[in-house]
Amino acid sequence: MSRNYLKSLKTIASWGIPIIISGLAFWLILRDIDISQFVESIVKVGFKPLIRASLLYFASFLFRVGSWYILLRRKVSYKDAFYTMNAGYLLNNVFPFRLGEVGRALLLADPKGPSALEAFSSVIVERVFDVFLSAVFVFMMLPRIIAGDYNQNLALIIFILAVIGMVILYLTARFRLVILGWLTRWGERAAFVKNWVRPKAAQLLEGFSVLENPKSFILAFGSLLISWIFAFAQNYIIFQALYPNPPFWWMVFVLSVGAFGIALPSAPAGLGVFEGAMVAAFALLGVGGEVAFAHAVIIHAMSFVYNNILGLIGLRLRGEALASLYQRAVRRPPDVKSEA
Repeated sequence: MSRNYLKSLKTIASWGIPIIISGLAFWLILRDIDISQFVESIVKVGFKPLIRASLLYFASFLFRVGSWYILLRRKVSYKDAFYTMNAGYLLNNVFPFRLGEVGRALLLADPKGPSALEAFSSVIVERVFDVFLSAVFVFMMLPRIIAGDYNQNLALIIFILAVIGMVILYLTARFRLVILGWLTRWGERAAFVKNWVRPKAAQLLEGFSVLENPKSFILAFGSLLISWIFAFAQNYIIFQALYPNPPFWWMVFVLSVGAFGIALPSAPAGLGVFEGAMVAAFALLGVGGEVAFAHAVIIHAMSFVYNNILGLIGLRLRGEALASLYQRAVRRPPDVKSEA
């Protein structure tokens, strides 16, 4: 079997599988949707709610960037963090398999600033914070919706796994010198560990060191928490235009479930799986599919448009083309050579 044939199969799989998953998600949504009612729901959202929701979206995003900026230990400017995060989201919106996280690290790699692995480790910490908060919100809201020990136990399991992830991150940061010392001793017997594993581990663990500083930890985690609160408010403004007097806690549950959905393999931008997760969450609340789908589409479209515009600006400021960043993310993930 030729190398070109294998490469073609890999390309087809990398695009085909996510697109199939997204297509299946859309099919599951649309099979029970009245398109005319869906369109009516979309039109129902006026200009003023969109403006207010957009302002809340940017407030949420600014705090999210602030969290990552702190995790980067302020080794880059807030402006660079802002445009780089948008560029990463742009990469996620255009290509499958969430390459934006790798793209962020490659864009920030600088001999005078963070290494690519250090930047990538800060992205990992931010993602873990995000998953932890999603799990906490779902855990808090699910008992309001579903009775029964089994479902509550499932929510508890999700929460415990998220806590374990946080604890592992903290212990890794707390004992990073011990880990590096162990790798150094191992490297004395294995050249591969000495020349490849240990240098990369040193840069990756350096990014985790921020977790040792209680002030930085609280600021980063608190900024992300505030970002979530603004996002709940943004969703509430849109949904209020579609549904009379909804409880605010509905947005906490639905958006948290949507965040889990967008993490699944899918076509670029999480198309289909985000909408499917939100429609499923709304269904548990007794909301019709047309209204739920309209809400999900509007929320997703807002982030898609704003992130793509700002991401293109960020790439232009750095003199980077989207296609070249994609190739770098695919062919050369963050490593010690990325600063060269």
